[in-house]
Amino acid sequence: MKKIIIGILAVLLVPGWAQAIPITVQFTASDISNGFDPPAATVTGTIVYEAANTTANIESLTSINLTIAGHTYSLSEVGFATAFGTAPDVMQIIYGSSNGMDLSGGLDDFILQWNQEALIPYGFAYTSSSTLYGQWGTRSFANFSVTASSVVPEPVPEPVPEPATMLLLGAGLLGLVGFSRRKRSS
Repeated sequence: MKKIIIGILAVLLVPGWAQAIPITVQFTASDISNGFDPPAATVTGTIVYEAANTTANIESLTSINLTIAGHTYSLSEVGFATAFGTAPDVMQIIYGSSNGMDLSGGLDDFILQWNQEALIPYGFAYTSSSTLYGQWGTRSFANFSVTASSVVPEPVPEPVPEPATMLLLGAGLLGLVGFSRRKRSS
């Protein structure tokens, strides 16, 4: 009986889960090449995603402002991979691809990687439908930042039980205790 009462109280007193906050990745990948003239030698973009904090796994993508070689990406064309690797080299990956995370010549694809703990860029690569020459990439960044939004969403208040609800719960628990005592005495 005590286990049932403790279980009910534990469910009522469990705090709510932490909310994800907006995280913004801003970057300028520079010195992009592969031996041929790239369609875009410099690429600048902004991607916003939701996560518990800047070093946590991405939960969802919320907006993108990125154009490469004349192709402007929409959210429906962009995905992310769960962070992979072992500490301290865990990588976050955001990609725009019609082919998963594989970059294929002749398609509008990109991949952006950075170290999840240190928040430093690892690399950027892309392919373009404007040419079949393959992929272009770089590990040079003129700008790279991963920042939490300065506007944190208001926490959702936990529902507060009404006094009548607590009274009804208490009466039910007292009834169960009385019933179990009466059952034991007979």
